[in-house]
Amino acid sequence: MDRKKLGKKIKLARVELDLTQTQLAQKIKAKQKSISRYETGATSPSIKTLVKIAKVLKKSAGHFLDE
Repeated sequence: MDRKKLGKKIKLARVELDLTQTQLAQKIKAKQKSISRYETGATSPSIKTLVKIAKVLKKSAGHFLDE
C-alpha cells in the first residue's frame, strides 16, 4: 500500500467525523505529530495502531489498506 494513499484515507475519514489530529491522537493514545506523519505519508502506522485509528474513525482497517 502506498503510504500517501493511506494517509489521504486517514485524513479524509478524520475530517468526515470532524476530528482534529489532536483529538484523534488523544483517542488512540498517540502524539499529534504521529497522526500528521501518517497523513502526509512520511511514516505508516503499525497494524495495531491502524486498527485503533480505524475503530475511532468508524471504518474497517481494510478500508485504509484497500487500493
